[in-house]
Amino acid sequence: IEGGKMAHINLRLKKDLFVPKFYPILFDYSHRWEIYMGSAGSAKSYFITQKLIIRACKEQIRILVCRRTATTIRNTCFSLFKDIIAKWQITPYVNIRESDFNIKFPNGSEIIFIGLDEETKLLSLNNIGCIFVEEAYEVPKNIVEQLNLRLRGSTTNQQIIMAFNPISKNHWLYNFCEVEPPASFVFLHSTYKDNPFLSREYVAELEELYKRNPQKAR
Repeated sequence: IEGGKMAHINLRLKKDLFVPKFYPILFDYSHRWEIYMGSAGSAKSYFITQKLIIRACKEQIRILVCRRTATTIRNTCFSLFKDIIAKWQITPYVNIRESDFNIKFPNGSEIIFIGLDEETKLLSLNNIGCIFVEEAYEVPKNIVEQLNLRLRGSTTNQQIIMAFNPISKNHWLYNFCEVEPPASFVFLHSTYKDNPFLSREYVAELEELYKRNPQKAR
């Protein structure tokens, strides 16, 4: 932590903490739409969480993290953010509110966790610089379009980040990502084979699963 009018957290993190396939985009905020499609075990959500914590430390930004329903937030997104903050030993320097799923950083950055079924809370949010939609395949296209309209603050390089498992060609995300992607767009496709941090036991379990259901390994 550095002192001054507004304290900052200076992270010193080794490159080998990050999945190599994703590392080149760790500090790249240039695409408005940043999309991760990956199978179970591909570490897409873990990497996105790492990236967002780093950005919150680097600059003052309000980040919205959301899933389709509020009941899934505590044990998924919110829990993962807390785990990585603890691993990086910065828990004493941030304010984590369990009551309303909120994390504040000493430089004024804020990470807000909300279910997309909490319409009144969503309508009250302003000056959001980045939105992370976890399990985006659960979310209707019209809601994602509304989230895009909420990125209207003063933050430079505003982003919507979405993560989801492989989807069918009938899902709206297939057309969005594969057929008619937006102009400012990056699409990262990963599998468990891209994640060097998996144990042999977990890889064996995944491979057994994918033998039974190859669609999940795409």
